[in-house]
Amino acid sequence: MISVGDGPVLRAVVDLIDHAAEDDPGPIVPWSVLEDLARLIPAEEVTIADLDLVNESRVIQYGLLGLTEKALDGPVDDDPDEHEVFWRYYHSWWAGGLPSRAGEVRRWSDRYPGRELGRQPLMAEFFLPHGLSHALTLGFPTAAGHELNLLFFRHGGSDFIDRDKDLLRLLRPHLWEILADSGRRRIGSLTPREWQVLKLVAEGHRNADIAAILCVSVSTVRKHLEHIYDRAGVRTRSGAVAQLMPGPAPANGC
Repeated sequence: MISVGDGPVLRAVVDLIDHAAEDDPGPIVPWSVLEDLARLIPAEEVTIADLDLVNESRVIQYGLLGLTEKALDGPVDDDPDEHEVFWRYYHSWWAGGLPSRAGEVRRWSDRYPGRELGRQPLMAEFFLPHGLSHALTLGFPTAAGHELNLLFFRHGGSDFIDRDKDLLRLLRPHLWEILADSGRRRIGSLTPREWQVLKLVAEGHRNADIAAILCVSVSTVRKHLEHIYDRAGVRTRSGAVAQLMPGPAPANGC
């Protein structure tokens, strides 16, 4: 357990919150959040991934390799074969309990203890070949049909311990507020018209519908969407909605 007297940890949590408020909002949350998390919970990779489950695609994934190297990937997977392997097994990987359940903090080994983990097809055919042996995850609130997960990966050695889970639970409400604040700051960079366009997109309207509702041309709607995509760091409509209009955190915090 993490005690109230654990001064260095509490100081690090305060620093994480302060740094996030000062940093650019980033594609989902500020980069400083990932940097501070990597110091609090040691891992070879700390990343955030937004997955579109309906279209089986990655909207955006970005994070740290070690403490310094940054990686940012967009919606297109470089290797079609790897993409196919990942989605072939992903839906059954967390069957009965997806990792994006808001507030869920768990390790792969909580779901598949001991040797059972290595026997899972997704583990054997995708994660292990990529050098990923252990993971700790936190599901963020997000748009319907998406998963938004904070993930800590270790490439070997020991698994994450209960203290790591406790620390992530302690951080959970602060990370949710940082997520919401980052979205508000990105929305603040949109013009009132762009915000109207985004809300209409979220309601499921097509470009032609939006143009008719707002009494503008379809080309104008496209230009608005291009700027919205740039602010959200994505290239798809669903990605923009997920990044700029994330769902609220559950009232019970779990």
